Formats: sequence, C-alpha cells, structure tokens
Amino acid sequence: MGRTPEDQGTRAVQGQGACRGARPTLRGRLERIELPPLIRYHRRRVENDSQSRSLSMPAIDLENVGKSYWPGPVQALSDVTLDVREGEILTLLGPSGCGKTTTLRLIAGFEAPDEGTICVRDMAVSGNGEWVSPEHRGVGMVFQDYALFPHLSVGENVMFGLHRRPKKQRPGRAKEVLELLDLAHHFDRYPHELSGGQQQRVALARAIAPEPVVVLMDEPFSNLDAHLRDNVRDEVIGSLRSAGITCILVSHDQRDALAVSDRVAVMNQGKIEQVGTPLEIYKHPESIFVATFVGRTNLLQGLIQGVDGCVLTDFGSLCRVDRSGLPDGAPVMVSVRPEGFTPSEHGLFRGSVTSTTYTGSAVEVEVQLPTEAGGHRVITVHLPTTESYSTGDEIRLAIVPDYASVVRNSCQLLGFSPQLAE
Repeated sequence: MGRTPEDQGTRAVQGQGACRGARPTLRGRLERIELPPLIRYHRRRVENDSQSRSLSMPAIDLENVGKSYWPGPVQALSDVTLDVREGEILTLLGPSGCGKTTTLRLIAGFEAPDEGTICVRDMAVSGNGEWVSPEHRGVGMVFQDYALFPHLSVGENVMFGLHRRPKKQRPGRAKEVLELLDLAHHFDRYPHELSGGQQQRVALARAIAPEPVVVLMDEPFSNLDAHLRDNVRDEVIGSLRSAGITCILVSHDQRDALAVSDRVAVMNQGKIEQVGTPLEIYKHPESIFVATFVGRTNLLQGLIQGVDGCVLTDFGSLCRVDRSGLPDGAPVMVSVRPEGFTPSEHGLFRGSVTSTTYTGSAVEVEVQLPTEAGGHRVITVHLPTTESYSTGDEIRLAIVPDYASVVRNSCQLLGFSPQLAE
C-alpha cells in the first residue's frame, strides 16, 4: 500500500537523506535556512548566463521516485529522476494520467513517494525515512482554479501566505510582490472585480510572497480562453523570469511548453521519456512517443547505411541525418517535421498533392509518395503561404538540413539491439 507522510517517520525537520551529487547533507530545522529575497534572485538571473546556471546545484532533485495508488495497485510514477536548476522554468508535459500532477504533489509534500528521494536544495524532504511537511519545504503552489479567497481583498489573499512573518511586515511584503506583478493598485480590490489574468497573477503573488525555493503551477492557463491565454501566459512567465524564480509547470499543451520553458520533461505512463530544451525536444525526439506527441511529424523507416550518416529508406538514401551513434545496418525510424520539407527540382521525394489547408502562417499540404516496394505513403508538409499548390499537382521535395533526426529508441522497437552489434 502507498505510504502516507506519517509512515515516513516523524523527523519532519531533519535533512539526513542522501541527495544525488550533493554535498554532506544539511541538518537542523528547515526554518533556519535563509531563503534569498527576490532581489537576489533577480541579480543572479541577470548576472549569470544559462551556462553558469546549469552548473549550480539543483533547486529540486528527484531520484528514482515511484508512486502507486490502491486499490490496484495503479503505478502513477516509475523510477522518475529529474533535476530542476536554480532560476529555471521547467514544464512537465504529457497527456492526462501520465503522472505530471502526481509529481507536483510529491514535490509539494501533499503526498509521499513509495520509492526514491526528493531533495530541495540538497536537503532530503521525502524518501529514505525523511519527511518535511509542505509548509516547511520552501515550495509555493499555484492551483489550476487559482484558489483565491473571495471574501478577502487582493492584499489579504497575498498576506494569507505570510503567516510566519511578523504581522507588521506582511502588508509591506504583499505590496512589494504586487508591485513586481503590476498589481499594487489592486491591493484593496476583491477577486471578483479582477479579470482572469489578474486573478492568475494574484495567485502567483500569494505563492511567491514567502520567497519559496520553487513555485509549482498545475495547468495554470487551461481555464482561460484562447485570446486571453497567450497574454496571461506571457505576463506570468515574464514576471517569473524578471524575478529569477525557479518554476515547475504542469501542462498537456505543447504550445505552452515550447513557448515558455527553459527545459521540457515529456512524461508518458508514469515515466520521463525525454528532458531537453524545447528545440531539442522538437527537432531531436528520442522516442516515438515524443516525436508524435510534441507536434506533428513524419516517421520514415529505414536502415543506417555506412559511416557518413545516411539512412536508406523506401524513398532512397537520406544523408546528413543525426544517426545518434547507431551502428551500420541498424533499423531505425527517422522523424521529419512538416516544416522540414521544401520544394526542390532535385528533391528525393516526388509525389502528388492530395489536399491543401491554409492555416494562416503556412499551407498544410498532404503529399502521396510512391514507395520502392510499389505501395504509397502520405506525408504532411508545411509550406510558406507564397507557395501555391492544388489537389493533383505534382511536387518534388527535399529535406531541409538538420530537420531529419533518427529516433533513438526506434531500433529497439524494430527488434534490433545495438549491444548485439558491438
């Protein structure tokens, strides 16, 4: 049966667990750790480039974390290992039921893991017999429905999270945070008098007012309409970046994840499939799931050919392909995004247009290609709106350099083990 926080033991303020790559673990009461004010976050964010940030100790560190629910058991998380760097915005991206919110709840301390360790700035807060209660973890939470108190003013909502500060300091701190989020002039207003975007920022203000190590946001933009969504998202993320606050977002929307994140962790069936920058996730997916879940793609089956990076497919040899270090002869799938094709008189792909759809920023073209085996295959291509094609037109396409990438785990799915070839 899944363990409750009480089952983890009563050492709620002892940091005696081992953290991955950590210095000797801190001891003593978590309340005595001085959390730097927002201005220090801001200075560190401005003064340090992304490379130096990546070398700092993780703000949050999960190692081999597992969680199951009963009856069942239903395994929600399996062997999840992840670090979140100081000042980083990381998105947990995946379909419903993949374990995103469970991961967030374990970090927040709302639930306890069955396996593994969770650390906040090198201090074990869950796992290995350790348990630090949610209010002592230095973690702020922004819920999907904002969870603002309707009978409290904006200022009072923000001050609600400052109960551990002296009463005289609370109004000043609340005004400081509201000023940061451009809400100071709404201090005495009530939630129902605010727009959806303003309510979202009030919820964020309440979360960051106690100066947490990290802010957790569970589907923060899903309740907003499409027009408001992008504006609110940009405002909230801009505020987090200007303050240099570490943030973990949960989202099922790939547009949000790619638009706002420093890194994205793609989850599926309780496991992390891939972690990387938005560009790495999109252009170089490491699994079939990532390739098909994050945007649209065309998967072409082939064989690694020679040492020059070519892949032999039904349409001929694709060269200058990122082959991920796989050996000659390995069967693979190659991912080519729709915008990775371009019209070319000498292109390898020659076929006929079966449909066209104008999307505003591009024209989506379905192209039927004959294969060397005598069959047909349809691919999806995104072309500039300056290109004009109609159903039945002949078209010849080439792949834009760096837009074809071997899906790393596809050789195992196709029954080939790289170890056997060595």
